[in-house]
Order: sequence, then C-alpha cells, then structure tokens
Amino acid sequence: MIALMTSCASGKIVLSNNANINKYKYVIFGKETSGDRELDDVVMSVQNQIAETNLTVLSPSNTLKILECSDSILSPNIHVTSEKWDGGHTYITVTFYDYNTNQSVAVIKSSGIGMTVSHDQSIALNAIRKKINELFKR
Repeated sequence: MIALMTSCASGKIVLSNNANINKYKYVIFGKETSGDRELDDVVMSVQNQIAETNLTVLSPSNTLKILECSDSILSPNIHVTSEKWDGGHTYITVTFYDYNTNQSVAVIKSSGIGMTVSHDQSIALNAIRKKINELFKR
C-alpha cells in the first residue's frame, strides 16, 4: 500500500480599478480582525508579515502623523478561518482599506491544505506572505 502525502497552497491579489498602491507608505493596525479568537496567533503572524514590508506602522494614537499622512495610510482587515480537522483548509483574507475614505484598495487571499491543522495554517501563512511581499516590497 502506498500513501501519498501532499499539500496545496493558493493565493491571489485583487486591486481596485483606480488604486495606486505605490502611494501608500503607512499602515495602521486596529480593530482589523474577524473570525475565531483561537486563530489570533495566525492573525498576529499576518500583522507581523505586513509590518515587515516597506509600509511603516503607525500607532492609532499618533494623531499628528496621521493628519499629516492620512492620504497614504492603509488599514487592513484580517480574516482567518481554519477547518478543525486534519486535511481541512485554512483561509486567510486581508482587505486593505484607504484610511481616509474607507474604500477597499486591495484584497489578498490565501489558502492551505496540509496533513494537520497547524500544517494547513503554515501553508496558508507562507502563501499570504508571498502575496504581501509581492504587493508591497517593490
């Protein structure tokens, strides 16, 4: 008997028609998460990946800098779902909103299927990392 062990990742980026992603230099994290609270570690990993790009992280309390740079700030909404059985899927969706207008600018999606739940999450995180870097590390 032969057992075949496989895993699969997918990811994509969708930009708004008139979006100039290059104008954005800052990101503000805030109330940007949704989904199962048990997945907060995955959400934090996505936040860390965004912080490692060329976007500068601003504190929501830094009102002077926000006023000065408000037209070049993104605010992400991070949504993670993970099927809680081995061989299930993990899905990560990050929607970046213009801080001033609250209009969506970009959506990045990834998914992972592995042998265990933690493997699914690792695969999805690697896929989202690649897409985040593709979008923001010019």
